[in-house]
Amino acid sequence: MLPGGGASAHRLGLAAAAGYDRLAVHRRPVVELLVLGDELLETGLPRDSRVRDALGPLLYPWLRGCGADVTGRRPVSDDFGLLRAAVRDSRADVVVTTGSTAAGPVDFLHDVLREAGARLLVDSVAVRPGHPMLLAELPPTTDGRSRRLVGLPGNPLAAVAGAVTLAAPLLRRLGGHPDPDPEPLRTVAAEALPGHPRDTRLLPVRRTGHRVAPLPFDGPAMLRGLACADGLAVVPPGGVIAGTHVEVVEAAGP
Repeated sequence: MLPGGGASAHRLGLAAAAGYDRLAVHRRPVVELLVLGDELLETGLPRDSRVRDALGPLLYPWLRGCGADVTGRRPVSDDFGLLRAAVRDSRADVVVTTGSTAAGPVDFLHDVLREAGARLLVDSVAVRPGHPMLLAELPPTTDGRSRRLVGLPGNPLAAVAGAVTLAAPLLRRLGGHPDPDPEPLRTVAAEALPGHPRDTRLLPVRRTGHRVAPLPFDGPAMLRGLACADGLAVVPPGGVIAGTHVEVVEAAGP
């Protein structure tokens, strides 16, 4: 697959001008998005101890922007049998789930993967928010196609952390896109950036000149800070003082 709509058209024109009649390309990886949880509402204001689904509207276009052919966004209730059937019956190259990655009483994803004979490649990371994210290799389809599952945490900012660090690199590789510049974007902290005591922290930041400053509303369940952010600063355990160079990763999606 050729990346970027305009760039694709230009490259097709160049190939034609060079006399090519056929090109070898990567197809878009097929993705199905499963949004897990009884507490999620599709419409209206939060009510009756239920909250709006923020991740379905956020991730669907974001995954498409990563080069995926997203077949649909399907809500799945907190039920082992329903989740097992949804994962088993999906024909997608990559199943992306939201929620159920921790160890709560209705977090069935690990049990479903275990019963399915999946191989866990990543099972939690030392990153906050997003530490319960996971990546699994599912049993192949009957025609031999490989399948993978990216399990994102249910909290919105934590899910974005997993999307940036697990889903995006996987989809980039499956779609045949080159890896990004191996030299990460580094800039200077205009203010102290608070960190987690033990884990790396991904912190929403905004640019102030040639520096970055932290934004409020940066909890794992919050999107307000991210909505105003220019990226996520990679803050080592314990935080950094003003004037320190930090890596910043893109978080807004392609």
